[in-house]
Amino acid sequence: MITEGRLRAALRASAWAALLAVGWTLGTRSEASSAVLFGYSPLRLALAGGLILAAVLIFLLIRKSAVLSAWLTGFFVVRERVYRALLLLWVALGVLLWCFLFSWLFVPANLRPALLWLIWTLGLAIALLRVGYRGVFRAEPFRSHFRIFPRWEAIAPVQKKTMGILLILSLLYLAILIPSNLNGTADLEAFSRYGGDEFVIYPILMDVMKPGETFGATLYHLFIYEDYHYGYPFYAVSTLLLTPVRLMTGAAFPDRVDLNLPILRMGVSVVPLVLAAWAIVYLFTRFRRPLVSALTLVFLLFAPGSLQNNQGFWHPDGLNLLFVCLSLVFIRRDDERLGRNFYAAAVCVGLSIATRLYGFFFAPAIAVYLTGAVLRKKATWLRAVRAGTIFILVMTLTVALSSPYLFRADARGRMIEILSEKSGEMAHGYEGDFDPRNDYRPGWAAWRPAFEDHYVRMFCFAFLWGSLLTGAFLGSERLTYRTVALWSLTITAYLVFFVAVKSTQYVLPALLPLMGAIFALPLTIEDAGIFSKRTRTVAWLASGAVFAAQLVLNLIRIRPRFF
Repeated sequence: MITEGRLRAALRASAWAALLAVGWTLGTRSEASSAVLFGYSPLRLALAGGLILAAVLIFLLIRKSAVLSAWLTGFFVVRERVYRALLLLWVALGVLLWCFLFSWLFVPANLRPALLWLIWTLGLAIALLRVGYRGVFRAEPFRSHFRIFPRWEAIAPVQKKTMGILLILSLLYLAILIPSNLNGTADLEAFSRYGGDEFVIYPILMDVMKPGETFGATLYHLFIYEDYHYGYPFYAVSTLLLTPVRLMTGAAFPDRVDLNLPILRMGVSVVPLVLAAWAIVYLFTRFRRPLVSALTLVFLLFAPGSLQNNQGFWHPDGLNLLFVCLSLVFIRRDDERLGRNFYAAAVCVGLSIATRLYGFFFAPAIAVYLTGAVLRKKATWLRAVRAGTIFILVMTLTVALSSPYLFRADARGRMIEILSEKSGEMAHGYEGDFDPRNDYRPGWAAWRPAFEDHYVRMFCFAFLWGSLLTGAFLGSERLTYRTVALWSLTITAYLVFFVAVKSTQYVLPALLPLMGAIFALPLTIEDAGIFSKRTRTVAWLASGAVFAAQLVLNLIRIRPRFF
């Protein structure tokens, strides 16, 4: 509980901090052009007045600290409120820290004293909760109820075994891809000959990581990168990966493509795609079938489209795929409870939007998911509408905080200009490109070869959809199959009917989750528990035959990449 003594100390510390913030706010005069009274602007006077008022109110609260302490103790008798209050405080603290950082770019600098006071006050509130209810936070029932991922001890032995097998396969896969990700990285000249999108993106990243003459200039380079073909999460992850190299190499950093490019290719393209494949395997097997999980992972990782993304190709599509697959995982883990996993999915959807805009295509799946929760009596219409509204708010906040350039009018204008230009290219193809096969057109006839060349032939495509739809109506995993089916159908329909450019990586989020259903038919038939042994055997043989045939075709297709 929050004792009266601790509460009084925290309130006193907050009140005095507010008065210090008043002194900082009024410590320097405003510019003459904006001054209206005593040499201060209206904003600065309003801030000082607000801080003084806050300090007075807090001092008055100190006199009522016994009453306030008793009220808080009664309010937090419901232990879930402790967690929710702490979560909201952490979110608010994160937003305030974000605002303080960007007061050197677009948030008014006059707000810094008030922001620091709010940060200090929220820090005190968090400390009060953590200390006052430390027993609650340490209690296992409470922690397990609110954790996103399970404890290692709670994972079943068969799941641990499966994860060990997948880890070994993933490490072997990464090792196999190292040589091909060294291509064109010997020096800048070799890089220029290698060409491609990387050669266009790399100077942008170097400018992002270039220190400016002032702190504000450094932040401008870091966050306002002026080329918005790809979202900021892509550049943020790339920057984090290369920061140690920059610290070690100093002025030579931009020229060290022999280090930078392999790290970027493996860390931004390959590793996220492997993690996304793990998420897909988890969706369909829960890691409870070691052999099926291992075969599914191999099926996903050795698709020609996956290798196209993973060999000498530093691009945001692996990250985007990971955000999409995590969204699917969190939606399934939520199981129509509309709780923490649902809002974790909102964060991942927001990151996908910020990276590559794909997250917008979750709208039908989320709408059907909420409707299903109501129809199955797991939520009322009011609760579903409230959860959907919060989902949109969390998603929007994630997009905003992970795309700081949106808060500058000039950057927004540049982004809209680029997106408008890009949408025209997507709909009609790249102007001036040689297109002898007439590929630059939407429609199934134009897209079918792209699907077959880089992912699955039509016999496998039809089998996957049949398996997915079977699972959508039978067994205990109907929610998984319906969500994946709605997602895949929505994004595939958009690509087929509205996009003319057939870049392989565009299809990853549409077809890789679908390919995870390669063994869905026998798994569903076993789970349903109403079919004979012969039917189960036939289902396994059918899935195995389709799997083997498509895998052989894919291995033949990718052979030139290795030999």
